[in-house]
Amino acid sequence: MASTTSIISGLSHHYVRKSNSSLHDISSQDSQKSPRTSTRLECKPRMVINKMILNNFKSYFGEQEIGPFHKSFSAIVGPNGSGKSNVIDALLFVFGYRANKMRQARLSELIHSSQGCENLDSCTVEIHFEEIIDLYGSDDFEVVPHSQLVISRQAYRNNTNKYFINGQQSNYTEVTNLLKGRGVDLDHKRFLILQGEVESISLMKPKAPNEHEDGLLEYLEDIIGTSKYKVPIEEASEKLENLNEERSEKLNRTKIVEKEKQSLEAKKKEAEDYMRDENSLALKKSIICQKHLLKCKNSIDISTREVNQLRAELREEEEKHAQIKQDNKDLEDKYGESVEAYQELEKETNEILKELASYEKENINLGERKKHAISKRKKMMEAISTDRHNFSEAKTAIKFNEQDLVDQMEVMTRLERSLGAQEIELEAIRESLKGKTEVYSIQIEEKQRELSPWSEKINAKQSAIDVAQSEYNFLKEKIDSTRKDLEQAEETIASLQETHRTKEQEILSSKNRINATKREIQQIDTKLKNYHRHQENLRSNLADARQRKDEAKGLLQSFQSRDIILNSLMKLKNSGRINGLHDRLGSLGVIDDKYDVAISTACPALNDIVVDTVEVGQTCIDYLRKNTLGRAKFILLDKLPVMNMHPIPTPDNVPRLFDLVRPKEDRFAPAFYSVLQNTLVAENLQQANKIAFGKTRWRVVTLNGQLIDKSGTMSGGGGKVIKGAMNSKFSSDVTPETVEKLEQERNHLEEQWKKFNEEFRSLESQLQEKKNELPSLELELSKLEMDSNTCVKRISDTEKRISDLRQQNKPNVEDVRRMEQLRTQIDSLTQELERLKRQSSKIEEEIKSLQDKILEVGGDRLRAQKSKVDQIKEQIVITNERITKSQVAKSKAEKDITKFENSLSKNKKELEELDNEIKELTEEIQQNAEAAHSIRARADETKSILEDKKSELDEIKEKLDEKTEIINRIRAFELEIKNKLEDSERSLLEHKNTEDKWKNALCDLSLHNISDDEEQDEFQLYTDDELDAMSENTILGEINVLEERIKNANPNLSVLNEYRKREKEYMLRAKDLEEITTKCDECKNEYDSLRKQRLEEFMQGFTIISQKLKEMYQMITLGGNAELECCDSLDPFSEGIIFSVMPPKKSWKNISNLSGGEKTLSSLALVFALHHYKPTPLYVMDEIDAALDFRNVSIVANYIKERTKNAQFVVISLRNNMFELADRLIGIYKTYDKTKSITINPHEIEAQSFLES
Repeated sequence: MASTTSIISGLSHHYVRKSNSSLHDISSQDSQKSPRTSTRLECKPRMVINKMILNNFKSYFGEQEIGPFHKSFSAIVGPNGSGKSNVIDALLFVFGYRANKMRQARLSELIHSSQGCENLDSCTVEIHFEEIIDLYGSDDFEVVPHSQLVISRQAYRNNTNKYFINGQQSNYTEVTNLLKGRGVDLDHKRFLILQGEVESISLMKPKAPNEHEDGLLEYLEDIIGTSKYKVPIEEASEKLENLNEERSEKLNRTKIVEKEKQSLEAKKKEAEDYMRDENSLALKKSIICQKHLLKCKNSIDISTREVNQLRAELREEEEKHAQIKQDNKDLEDKYGESVEAYQELEKETNEILKELASYEKENINLGERKKHAISKRKKMMEAISTDRHNFSEAKTAIKFNEQDLVDQMEVMTRLERSLGAQEIELEAIRESLKGKTEVYSIQIEEKQRELSPWSEKINAKQSAIDVAQSEYNFLKEKIDSTRKDLEQAEETIASLQETHRTKEQEILSSKNRINATKREIQQIDTKLKNYHRHQENLRSNLADARQRKDEAKGLLQSFQSRDIILNSLMKLKNSGRINGLHDRLGSLGVIDDKYDVAISTACPALNDIVVDTVEVGQTCIDYLRKNTLGRAKFILLDKLPVMNMHPIPTPDNVPRLFDLVRPKEDRFAPAFYSVLQNTLVAENLQQANKIAFGKTRWRVVTLNGQLIDKSGTMSGGGGKVIKGAMNSKFSSDVTPETVEKLEQERNHLEEQWKKFNEEFRSLESQLQEKKNELPSLELELSKLEMDSNTCVKRISDTEKRISDLRQQNKPNVEDVRRMEQLRTQIDSLTQELERLKRQSSKIEEEIKSLQDKILEVGGDRLRAQKSKVDQIKEQIVITNERITKSQVAKSKAEKDITKFENSLSKNKKELEELDNEIKELTEEIQQNAEAAHSIRARADETKSILEDKKSELDEIKEKLDEKTEIINRIRAFELEIKNKLEDSERSLLEHKNTEDKWKNALCDLSLHNISDDEEQDEFQLYTDDELDAMSENTILGEINVLEERIKNANPNLSVLNEYRKREKEYMLRAKDLEEITTKCDECKNEYDSLRKQRLEEFMQGFTIISQKLKEMYQMITLGGNAELECCDSLDPFSEGIIFSVMPPKKSWKNISNLSGGEKTLSSLALVFALHHYKPTPLYVMDEIDAALDFRNVSIVANYIKERTKNAQFVVISLRNNMFELADRLIGIYKTYDKTKSITINPHEIEAQSFLES
């Protein structure tokens, strides 16, 4: 230790940088140095470590550079604890090892943490690699250009780390892959030989006791590379074992099946003989089928000729009458155009008539207004005349009353004079009788004097009464005059109202007639519309009736012309000889005609015959066979399985054929389902493809007969489709009576059609009449409405006059008050007058009594005179009354003159206005009449054209009806031909169906494939001549013989199936056995090949390593011997490898029994041998010489020095015998708890010392 430290200290001033010169590579065959030359060695470039840069890594503080290293042998020296082993830890750190491999628990503990440097964040190690090419005979080398490689790893305080390659961040995988690619053995760590691990090689067992440990065998296999075969060999071994077990199982099964097959041989032969008879029977029946097909072919040829002939006849008939049909179509088009033109002209005429009616209505209105105005003028003239007459009468009254007043005044004067004279004469008579009457006279005078105040009072009262009564009568007459006018006006309005009511009733009646006409028009129009719809329905019903009649007739003919087989069986059923036979399946259900083609294409089994039981079916087959009627297929209702026939969801909700079929009875539904299953119906092929090839496969048929099976195969379609397999009506429902009834229905509908057309034309005529009648009714209504309006207007005017008269009749308040006053005054005066008269009546009676006495005294003369005086007095009273009356009349006449003057002026003005109105109305009526005349002329013209158009339309209609009748006769004839054609086509179809049945029967014939060892029978198709030459009776006789033999035979046919199953199973078992045997052989070959290849490769490497081990050990120990031996010489992998050593001058021993130094030498010899076998560019050894004495250390050091030329050795050693031989010394020392390094080139020091000495 002291000597090492002194050497480092003494040589510290000789620190050198990286030199271009390197240590010599030592050849394994020549221990002497070769002459120095500049010639390259003929070898590949190898990777070496140039230097290492440690930054804060473990004991290295700051950035510390270690190196440069020599290309071959570098020794790291330094005192214990200085940090030598940290150099190896730095290598392991960069090579990706975990912290525990570097004697630390975590990565963060790798960061330098000496006193004062406790808080460093990270540590980094960089290793500088480069590739070199050694130069022959020299320590020199050439660096391969651009081969420098810097790999670094950085660890952080948080225990994370990063990898870098040439300064670029990388990862563990890239770094390790890169190093492995450059030859560094990171898997087995042969580049690293640590202290104590050298002896671990010697402690290896020959073979690992389990998969988690390593033995010497595994160690060598990993190096040689044969460990890669271990897993494939184990897998192959396991596979081979499994295959052998499987083969044994299959072999046993094959033997069992073979034994079962052999037990069925006898029964199989009996069944094959039976099947040969059936083959012969099928061949005979094939001939019978072909003979029937020949007959069908001949019938088809005849029917085809009939069909072609009828088609030609129909085509000829259609071509012959094509022109007539075209003429009828042209006439229909012309009739349609004429109807449109007629309707347009009728519309135009109606518009003109409406316009004319409007003018006439206006003319009537104007006439009524004029009539009203003339009436008003007439009344006004009457009023003016009345006013003039009244005015004249008033004037006359004034003159008369004035004259009467004069006359009455004269009379009054005359009467007063006469009264005076008569009173004088009376007085004279009284004077003459004075003596006799004086007493009485005095009494009378006294009484008269007594009466005089009362008389004055009575006269005054009477005079006041007369004046008041006169004034009262005047006012009353004034009021009574207005009342008379009002009463007259009220009588007039009552008359007008009665006239208006009459007019309103007439209007209502007219409106009712118009509404009734309109309703009739609407009803007729509705009837016509209904007739149009009914016409379509009747036409459709007639067409349906014709179709039903034709279909029923066709069905009846079809029913009557069923094929021979079905007819024979149905006759047998009807005779009661077979119970449980129903009919062909297609006749036991119906389907809409829309799906006829679809179901006929999708279900050929509709021609199968439905029976109840197997026995019924067998009876039918026996009958057909006995009578040589051919073959038929039967559906056995009692053998049909129970099936779910409920509706199912379908793609796009397309219908299922089975759901569209309506069975005759529910018990036939399973039969239909058994042949239809879930076949769907699509509208077209595109939809069918979409459904058929969807996620779920479906069997789909189109309406045109294109069929797609679940397997994807497509059939059907084309020019000729299959139809008629099922009808829309049960054929058993159609009888001759049904056909006759349907024909009667058709005839009845044709009669209805004819009658309907007549009614239709009658309704059209009625509609036109009503439409023509309507304008005149509307014109009459318009006139009535105008009259009514005139009445309303006159009533309004009269009401207005009545209102005015009522206003006039309404007494003046002053007049009424005055009349009331006068009435009161008169009543009061009359009462007073009566009171006065009562009061004075006694005096007057007394005077009258006295006067009577005087008259008695005076005699007749006095009485006569007295009478004269009284008469004159009475005349004076009457005259006074007349004077008063004349005065009142005169005053009234004067007031009337003023009134009549005002009324006359007003009426004259209104008369002038009415004259102007009448003039204007006359002019308007004239203008309106002229316009109406022009429109009426147009209306007459359009009516004439309309009538002509109607005549033309009727003429075209008549021609069209004639043509239609001809077309109907033609169509009836064509329909007859079509019916014949349909019958022929139906007959042709039946022959074809019969042919198809025989073809199906022929196709249904099958030959048993009896044995693969004998020649198989085949059906032969014969020519027509060959078939004619064959005797049908002979063949039928042979058939009967064969059928009898087959019937009497009682083979167990199921044996054939069982035998075939066993044979097939045997073949399958044999094939499986052969296949598994082949697999076993292949697996065995593979297994053997892998073992052989592993053994050969291992032994080849093992031999080289063992031989080199012997050489290395002899060289190191100078005479010892070492060998690697297989525990089992035949199989080295069974027991493993033994490492035997014979140290110099000792016996052979197992390596585990050697001393420590001997174990180290033995292990080193193996390491060097392995290096020879598989070199690695880099070796790092940590104090491997610790257990060796100085002699062995020198031997190992010299070997490393002299014998390695293609690898770089970095050796940590404290033995001078070792490091003194190194080409480069790297000193490691520690100061202040921080490690540092120094690199020394011993050759330069030696040369310098030589020069100094």
